[in-house]
Amino acid sequence: MNSNNGGSKAASAHALKQQRTLPYARPTNTSNTVRRSPLPQSTGSLSRQSLVPQANMQVETIPVNDLVQLARSAFSQKDFKDALQFLTRALAVAPKDINLLDSRAASYEKLGRLDKTLDDAKVMIRTYPQNPKGYLRAGKTLRLQQNIRAATKLYVAGVERCVKGSKDFETLERMAAEMTTKLEELIKNETRVLDPMERLPFELIMVIFGSLTFTERVRCLTISKKWMTYLGSVRHFWFSIDLARRTPTAVRLPAHAMFLPTQHDLEPNNKVTNKTVLQLVKFVPPRALWLGYAQQITSGFLSQLGRVRRAASLEIFSLTSNSKIYEQEFSQFWSLTPRLRVLNLHDCFGMMDGAVVSVIERCSNLEELDISECRITEACVMKNSSVPLPNLKKLAIGRWETAFSKEGIDAMVVRFPNLVTLDIRTMRPKGIEALEGLSKLTQLKHLYTDSIETSNDEATIWVVQRWVEGIPHLESLQMPACKGVSDATIQLIAAGQGEPGSDRRGWSGSLKMLDLSSSPYLTCQSLSFLTTHPLPRLHTLNLNKCGRVFEQGLCQAISSCGSELVRLECAGYMSVTDKVFHAIKDHCPKIEMVNLSSCGKVTGLGLKALVNARGRELERVCVDNCPAVYLDAVEWARSILGDPSRVSYHFNRMNR
Repeated sequence: MNSNNGGSKAASAHALKQQRTLPYARPTNTSNTVRRSPLPQSTGSLSRQSLVPQANMQVETIPVNDLVQLARSAFSQKDFKDALQFLTRALAVAPKDINLLDSRAASYEKLGRLDKTLDDAKVMIRTYPQNPKGYLRAGKTLRLQQNIRAATKLYVAGVERCVKGSKDFETLERMAAEMTTKLEELIKNETRVLDPMERLPFELIMVIFGSLTFTERVRCLTISKKWMTYLGSVRHFWFSIDLARRTPTAVRLPAHAMFLPTQHDLEPNNKVTNKTVLQLVKFVPPRALWLGYAQQITSGFLSQLGRVRRAASLEIFSLTSNSKIYEQEFSQFWSLTPRLRVLNLHDCFGMMDGAVVSVIERCSNLEELDISECRITEACVMKNSSVPLPNLKKLAIGRWETAFSKEGIDAMVVRFPNLVTLDIRTMRPKGIEALEGLSKLTQLKHLYTDSIETSNDEATIWVVQRWVEGIPHLESLQMPACKGVSDATIQLIAAGQGEPGSDRRGWSGSLKMLDLSSSPYLTCQSLSFLTTHPLPRLHTLNLNKCGRVFEQGLCQAISSCGSELVRLECAGYMSVTDKVFHAIKDHCPKIEMVNLSSCGKVTGLGLKALVNARGRELERVCVDNCPAVYLDAVEWARSILGDPSRVSYHFNRMNR
């Protein structure tokens, strides 16, 4: 009885020793096992299908080696669930067998149950701390879980604890070296690039992205999907899509840039295409589209914008110098934009009378309209002129083919009675007499009439007189290169006719910007008139290249109107000396911008005197093509002002 028990124990020990040789045991002789199978005697007659339901039996009747064989067969046929059941039954008999644990961990891994895989690997490490198998299995599982740091730490610990000499140990050493190198690269990349989306609070991220320009915000979309998802979810970032190459509206312009006409974006922006804009409007229906000089925008853009229902909320639309969208697309588009307030189509070749009529009739909320240098005629404002557009405050109108007659301008005045800014720099009226009707625009404050070609002095005086009488509070007047401007024009502007009992003297109490540059008949006598009838609120004065004006007249104008003067342009006078610099220094305490380019006798001493007096409050000085100003004075002025761009000095040596 005892001898039989001893023989049974020896046979069981021999069987367990054979099980530890491979993850899935080799075919073994089942005659040495303790437990006898109730199935047919040959092991080949075992069926996995017949044995799987017996997994819940409390007493295991199948030999362990047979279970391992069945698990090995199931694993090779990728039936990982059956393999897992057989190995679990085998481990119920031999719970500390490292090969069985490793094999079951592999089955868990194939089934995607990495947590169970890691549990078996930890049991292997606790039971056999000097065997590399547990460390290899646990390290692989941690790598699958993307836990690089923990996997590296485990591999290194395994190398320190395990017995050397086996192939598994060599594999463990190699993995420890590879993962250490990979972890070092990961740490290096993390220290070099920190994702603020993960490390900064939400409120601070909002402040950072809110301070970026629109172009910088678009570049942030390409950083990662996380950034794109976050930025796309902040709706107010995409209400205004500004792809134009212009000064953003949020940037505060210097004082000397006030009261000047709008400078159009004439730099081509070929990266802006239909696809670019449509990808940006998908986040939220935009309220403003600033596209600038986008030559790649085609006729399909307007129809696509309407098709994706992204035009109904549009309030501002700016597209300049585009030649690929025509009248038909424009006319159909306005019916989709009932909220449109600002429209800029400067120099759009396809903009014709029909498109202008449709936008005026369908967009009753329109406040600003720029159709200068388009293919329009006076018929576009004469049609239905009896129906006014009272909300329009700013109009830039020019013609591309024919000149405007007096009837066309009168119709424009009736159609837009509440204009505040009128820019007709590109409009050629049929004689200056045609502009008489502008005197009916009683709310007008800014009038820009560039290059009105007429030599009729009497007509100019008569028209300006009507303007003075009809427009009470004009702030900006630009009328350069007009041959009819003379000394009498200055007298009308500064003194006016003044109604009996009224203290109003022309525009002397309201005028802030005056541009009479390139006026061939303006003389020093008219400028000396300003000494007795000054313009005390004058902010910008432009007297460039007036052929009959000399240094004495310029100094008189500066001394009489310099108390509020911020911008002064007196370029193109070869007889002007440093007296002008000293007059500016003495009488213009608020001056920020001075242009004395092409003045033959101004020197570096005058430049130094002005820079010393104003210091860094002086934003810009232009002394281009001044032969008596040398580089040492320019470099000194740049060092005092702190920015080389503040002093413009470009000299053509052919002039020296």
